[in-house]
Amino acid sequence: MSELSTAVVTFAPPEVQAHAAPLMRRYAPDDFVRVPPHITILYPFVPVPDLDAACRKLTSLCANVAPFDITMQGYSHFTTITYMQPANPQPIQALCQRIFAVFPECPPYRGAHGNTPTPHMTVGIFDSAAERKVTLFPDYAPITFRVGRLHVIYGVDDEPLPWLTHAVIQLDGAG
Repeated sequence: MSELSTAVVTFAPPEVQAHAAPLMRRYAPDDFVRVPPHITILYPFVPVPDLDAACRKLTSLCANVAPFDITMQGYSHFTTITYMQPANPQPIQALCQRIFAVFPECPPYRGAHGNTPTPHMTVGIFDSAAERKVTLFPDYAPITFRVGRLHVIYGVDDEPLPWLTHAVIQLDGAG
């Protein structure tokens, strides 16, 4: 049996889902089944047996974090991934860093991209950079939404099985 992983994410609201979900269904169908459009705050998070205690710490931390706005504007890419990009990634990066400071055993993406990864919302995953480069994505008007809560989720990394929400953590503070 496959091992479960955990993550802290913010799910895209309906106005972003309306644009991102059809793209994911077409260009990243397995990821769409696992986790609908979202921005990862911290992955991997703690082992599943530690989730309840970690969520208590995360709730305490987020009591001092104010909700913030994010504007999705345009696309960017990694080698084989196309993503919608936040025009203002700083609040997401700052939140990731605050959580990582409390959970230093959970470096973002296992440290593969440094301790401040690029916030993104994946909409396409390709077998090669060449395939990614020839795939056209439709323009969209900038979409601003408020991040007011985080979802702590768990699931199997490389299986097209839905991840489940373990807890919803509110951002309640004055920052």
